Amino acid sequence: MALFYTQQKPPKSHHATKSVVAEIVDLDYQGLGVAKIQGKTWFVENALPSEQVQLQILEEKRQYGLAVAKKILTPSPQRQLPKCEHYGRCGGCQSQHIPIEMQREAKQNALFQRLQKLQNDIEFMPMITGEQWQYRRRARLSIGFNTKSKTLDIGFRQKRSSNIISITHCDVIEPKLNNLLPKLAALFAQFSQPKALGHIELVAAENGVAMLLRVTQNLSEIDRTLLRQFAQKYALNLFVQNDVGTEILQGESPFYRLQNLKLNFDIRDFIQVNAPLNQEMVATALDWLALESTDSVLDLFCGMGNFTLPLSQYVQSAVGIEGVSAMVEKARKNAEQNGCHNVEFYQADLDKPFADQPWATQKFNKILLDPPRSGAAFALDALVQLAAEKILYVSCNSATLVRDAQSLLQAGYKLKKVAMIDMFPNTGHLESISLFEKEK
Repeated sequence: MALFYTQQKPPKSHHATKSVVAEIVDLDYQGLGVAKIQGKTWFVENALPSEQVQLQILEEKRQYGLAVAKKILTPSPQRQLPKCEHYGRCGGCQSQHIPIEMQREAKQNALFQRLQKLQNDIEFMPMITGEQWQYRRRARLSIGFNTKSKTLDIGFRQKRSSNIISITHCDVIEPKLNNLLPKLAALFAQFSQPKALGHIELVAAENGVAMLLRVTQNLSEIDRTLLRQFAQKYALNLFVQNDVGTEILQGESPFYRLQNLKLNFDIRDFIQVNAPLNQEMVATALDWLALESTDSVLDLFCGMGNFTLPLSQYVQSAVGIEGVSAMVEKARKNAEQNGCHNVEFYQADLDKPFADQPWATQKFNKILLDPPRSGAAFALDALVQLAAEKILYVSCNSATLVRDAQSLLQAGYKLKKVAMIDMFPNTGHLESISLFEKEK
């Protein structure tokens, strides 16, 4: 099924133009300054601890509020000049004014402090880090036709707006993708049907850059020829998507390598955008699970086998469970292609009881789960009944990790060690990996 995106409207507030002076006392893990005003906590964009700022209130709730620092009255000595010229307008990379060490410390402290409230003898491991810039192998660019100037805007959405910030360079995407940005603008300036252009997705794969162009109507032969010539010139794997489906105009399906494996994927499939840290994360998971040749491992929310296939190389058997049937098929094909004959994949809705599923009757001594931001609360009751000796939990949301960790502790598990993964520098996103062991 094709996925389409709806631009979220900014929250309405009767305080939208109100300005207040505040002292910033802390920094939260999302890179927001924290202020206390008349007993209420405020989270302030573009603000650092020790700063006095004039803030503009964006939204106010009963227990907290959201604001943005419009003027820095007393700047922090730690404040740095953002690298990107579009900072402050573009909707991404909102932490560029914060030194990378400070970003990482705030994220790690927030995670560790919350987990320590559940259990005080956790082994906190060093953060898994990589490059601060040029780390994203995927980018999604919006395209808008300006009816007044009769020109195209190609870039990212403006913060709290549907406007498009035209860009020819982005500091966090891989150089292979950056090199294409000005060339894409020149290509689409020649199109006979510019209003038919929707958005672009770019992925730096092992077999070259893959590009998907979303269109709202069938392209003319002239425009299709321009696309093919462009793809041939820059060796692109080119796909075009309309309301009917997706067709390949040039090249082949993309893939990436993980350890000694080759994983094929469709250009719209979810993959980790930070390739080097995905390698590190998978290696850490395998190490912490202490895999042995006699192990039977269950991987929940397995996708197309990003964890399942690497771990299958070290164990007796592995089973991957995924809710999206198309991803299950890709995982099976990837297993076959890589000669992983001791692994099976099944489709299952993990928000429903799965104790009666045939695969759940097997004995698993180790479990890995990598749930979405909503966490795995709906699967934990059935999961703990499997009584595995080790559970490795990969999380992209500290709030749901803490909630789920509490459930696992109550079910007789102990949180042995945790590490934060700085998968998305210069943003407020936090990834982590945690190991739970069954208490004897």
